[in-house]
Amino acid sequence: MGTRFRLLEIDLTTGEKEVVDVTEDIRRYVGGRGFGAKLLWDRVPRGTDPLSPENILYFGVGPLTGFLGAVTNVSALSPLTLLRGQSNMNGLFGVELAYAGYNAGVLLKGKAPHPVYVYIKNDDVEIRDAAHLWGRFNPDNQEALRAELRKGLDDQNFRIAAIGPAGEHLVRNASIDHDFYHHAARLGMGAVMGSKNVKAIAVRGTQPPAYAKPDLLYDLLLRWVKDGWEERIGRRRWGHTTSMPSRYYKTTEGIKNKQLGWDPICDLSNPLKLEQGAKLWSNACNLCHVGCKVPYMRRLPPLTPTIGEIRHDNGGGWNANVMIPGYDVQTYLSTYVDTLGIDSEDVSGVVAWMMECYDRGIVTKDDLDGIELTWGNLEAICQLLKKIAFREGIGDILAEGLKLAPALLDERAKQYAMTHKGVAITSYEPRGSLSEAIGLALNPVGELHGGRGTPERILFDSLTTCSFLRRDLPKVFGSVSAWGRAMLEGACGWELTEDDWDDLLLRASIMERCLCIRDGYVPARDDQLPDRFFDEVIHSKYGVPKILDREEFLALREKTYLSFGLTAAGVPSRETLERLGMEFAIPELEEQFGPLE
Repeated sequence: MGTRFRLLEIDLTTGEKEVVDVTEDIRRYVGGRGFGAKLLWDRVPRGTDPLSPENILYFGVGPLTGFLGAVTNVSALSPLTLLRGQSNMNGLFGVELAYAGYNAGVLLKGKAPHPVYVYIKNDDVEIRDAAHLWGRFNPDNQEALRAELRKGLDDQNFRIAAIGPAGEHLVRNASIDHDFYHHAARLGMGAVMGSKNVKAIAVRGTQPPAYAKPDLLYDLLLRWVKDGWEERIGRRRWGHTTSMPSRYYKTTEGIKNKQLGWDPICDLSNPLKLEQGAKLWSNACNLCHVGCKVPYMRRLPPLTPTIGEIRHDNGGGWNANVMIPGYDVQTYLSTYVDTLGIDSEDVSGVVAWMMECYDRGIVTKDDLDGIELTWGNLEAICQLLKKIAFREGIGDILAEGLKLAPALLDERAKQYAMTHKGVAITSYEPRGSLSEAIGLALNPVGELHGGRGTPERILFDSLTTCSFLRRDLPKVFGSVSAWGRAMLEGACGWELTEDDWDDLLLRASIMERCLCIRDGYVPARDDQLPDRFFDEVIHSKYGVPKILDREEFLALREKTYLSFGLTAAGVPSRETLERLGMEFAIPELEEQFGPLE
């Protein structure tokens, strides 16, 4: 029969809880991101306000969670883009969900009548009052809840996902934070959680997962650990701390809100200096021996002691993009943003936008409630961030994000908002790589870097396995397909052909695209980038010019559409939908685009 998949559904309005067998949907959409898109299609009507009780919030896991995967993929309609929203969160939250017996995750619907937190320990599921937690910052909130859960339970192993002040105030790019330095940060999932009056979810599982062929999984894991480890050991030492400086030299990292291709300040992002002065250890996800995360502790006057983690996501959007002097300052800034509970990558784009507008005289010190928002001014940045998190003064406008805020502020400011579908383009500089520019532009949910809109990446987010493994797996197993099919046979008992694997890849991707189209996304119109990238030349450290050619961009865009089973206009073809068993989406697409090719 294979593995059965159980989804825990919690109605926050009524307090009802139900466990649903979703094995058939998991077999088609795998889990995590793919299944999350299908849930949104089935459960959230077109035109729903993302901050209304009609939206859902799905914490998705998948077949490999707890074995070679620790990603939790969080799905909801996004308040930032008004399209499909999703965000990945590492750590052990998803593992505890799987060990609690909910190997398809947990789904929250409705809205609690007052602030609550959700308690899950195996079959014991409760909705508990959280009035005493509401208003607390991260990580103080998580520490208080841990202390509460320890009383009388003698169990210190609960995993907590929670929101900070930004989520409570429905800031559209608010994050969900887990175990202090893991975050489901992208696309405003924290705002959705706050709109449901949920401060936190605490989960503990003590039931071992039931794999179909555990011996096969064990053999695959041994092979992975033993073969090719030399190529991955460097990532265990450096994590993400080398990716930012290396990209500055390649002109593929953002500088001064994308106005420059190089500045001497880039040299201050020094991974060796960070390692010697602040690094604590290398932190790894479940059964991963790479350990790419870099937790740090820093104590330098006059700033207060801080602890956090440097990631490309939370670092690249700041640093040279707002002209702060490297990791010494970045460590404090990242921790402060996490304390407030905002997506560091997105809000850094909002701040960089405001800095350029201030520099150009479009906004004034009076407009910013007295803040002198000059480039590199850490104190001013933190003042503005607090206003955003609490929706105070100018922060109430900026809390709307780059899709909605420009129209509320000044029409002249719109051209300097570096955004794609409402998501800030911060870390990555698309003029440095045409293929990277296409990767940013074609993602239907908005700018998520690292090829996050490709079918293969979406499938990894559905398996809930780290996508950074993709480049190493072929060296050990011959191909990603060979590895994936063997893993799914061991975990679920599925025996997949190469064609079956290709269909899984494409189905999750097409489901996400169909959902975004239903909610207003038009690929040929929206898969674009700001004019700055086509009109303004930047130069590398060595004087090499970089600019995007619009005709080349459009030609490669069309070629990429066709390679993904889409039409030249970026819409799933009828043939593709029928082959994947997704005929249910055809009426919605034809209502917008007419008869499909």
